[in-house]
Amino acid sequence: MSDEVIERALHNIYRRNFNPKTDIEPAFFHAFVSTLNTAADKGIRQAQKPEDDFLNALRHNTAVFAAFKTHRLQNDVARQLMDSNGNLKPFERWKNDVQDITSHQCKAWLRTEYDTAVLRARQAANWQQFQREKDVLPNLEWMPSTSPNPGADHMPFWGTILPVDHPFWEQHRPGDRWNCKCDLRSTYKSATNVPHDSTAAHDPQPGLDNNPGSTAQIFAPSHPYIANAYPGAKQAVEKAVRKEERKEEKKKIRKAIQGKKLTNRNFPHKVLVSRASIDEWLNQPFKYMEEKARMLTDIQNILEEAEYLGTAEKHKKMQKVAQSHVFKTKVKDIDAYIIVREWVDGTFTLHSISDAQDFIKHVKRK
Repeated sequence: MSDEVIERALHNIYRRNFNPKTDIEPAFFHAFVSTLNTAADKGIRQAQKPEDDFLNALRHNTAVFAAFKTHRLQNDVARQLMDSNGNLKPFERWKNDVQDITSHQCKAWLRTEYDTAVLRARQAANWQQFQREKDVLPNLEWMPSTSPNPGADHMPFWGTILPVDHPFWEQHRPGDRWNCKCDLRSTYKSATNVPHDSTAAHDPQPGLDNNPGSTAQIFAPSHPYIANAYPGAKQAVEKAVRKEERKEEKKKIRKAIQGKKLTNRNFPHKVLVSRASIDEWLNQPFKYMEEKARMLTDIQNILEEAEYLGTAEKHKKMQKVAQSHVFKTKVKDIDAYIIVREWVDGTFTLHSISDAQDFIKHVKRK
């Protein structure tokens, strides 16, 4: 993480631009998310790419972890804002007082988390492949560490060969200790005995005691950032992650459909999807918000099959709107109405979708 990002985050905390107990500081959070997603993407590229749903789950996990890490960090440094007399310290003095914390969390330890995320993302993707190929390659072999100076914690497991679905792999696996550089490979070699060395020195470390290939979690809930989170963290994390994922979802949708022109079998005009179309569609209140957002990924087919009902009067405050056109579709168990705006220059743009059932009263039937 750059010194500029750390400086900006510390200024946000010092100026009290947010509540460190109930919110997540954005500069730290976005930097942590970016770093860990870069690590996960690097690890995935070293393996066979898994399904999109699995990738999305991994990215959700890194965002949750980054948010909990940010909450811990922001509260640790905020505690030192006041001097012994209860007065706010000068910024530079406070910045110097918390330098050990920021240096550790944003530099040295973040590097360890990055390296571990690369390894565990790759292993998670490999695990998905092991499951697909276990009919042909039924066993897994624990490969020795590639580190020039490997620790002794995993040595008792080197060379272990067991079936893919053996419970041993849920208790021990490469990547269950920070910076582990052991690996697994699929094999048709015969199985060995289960290692009996179960001393605490070989147990998984907190936060790494899950199989990321089974759980789609690079970092487990047992990590101290999460298990020992400060009051208010859970709610703050949920809010920050939800906001971040909506932002990323909007970016993907824009890339996929912005600028496209849609058609409807009973409507003679092409309908442009603009940036404003996407923003309004996603922001409009709706009973099923997630389903509504997913509709945009298939909007051409949805509008093509929708029933054209007719027109609605133009918005009184928008002089450039000639009128609106309304199309009826179905979202789960409710009727919904897609709105297309016709502009005075003769162009048409997708506007939004509504589930207000009294909306139909304003439509002039075709």
